[in-house]
Amino acid sequence: MSNKDRTQEQINKGHRAKVLLEDPLLKQAFDDLLSIYREQVFKTSYKADDERLMLWLAYNMVEKVKGHLESVMLSGKLAQKELNDLVKKS
Repeated sequence: MSNKDRTQEQINKGHRAKVLLEDPLLKQAFDDLLSIYREQVFKTSYKADDERLMLWLAYNMVEKVKGHLESVMLSGKLAQKELNDLVKKS
């Protein structure tokens, strides 16, 4: 795969990640899950360490998925800028 192909693939993935992050259904799903996990953590008994840990892990996994999509989107934007700069120099 050539450098140009890799750059274009990165741009395409970045665009797809942006579309996902802007999708109302996915945004609502992220918000709902974060809210549910946050609420449930505070409803646990002080003795429920395992349950709190699982809720904390679930909350953080949602954040990691969202963060990964944001990273892919930003990488795509940077790749697009690089490609634009190369075209200008040509």
